Amino acid sequence: MSTLFYSDVDRLGILLAQIADLTKQANEIKREMKEMTPAYKTFEGALFRAVVIEQEKTTYDVDVLKSAAPQSILDLARRESFVVSVKVTARMADE
Repeated sequence: MSTLFYSDVDRLGILLAQIADLTKQANEIKREMKEMTPAYKTFEGALFRAVVIEQEKTTYDVDVLKSAAPQSILDLARRESFVVSVKVTARMADE
């Protein structure tokens, strides 16, 4: 096999490295957008629109649920958190 061609493993490694770098950049931009909320919730670009979405989230501790199922146990296992996310969509041509 020629050294000019990457093996699938090498291509995968290169892609994962690129994804990691791009993810880091995207997360930094999203962090900046989240810091600007609630003053701004919608951000307009030439090609895309981003919307910051806030929501409350409840999760349960599975280990606690395995040990007992009464409502009192469910209440003890409940974890609530506040989640802020950014949704990006393509802009419509007529906007």
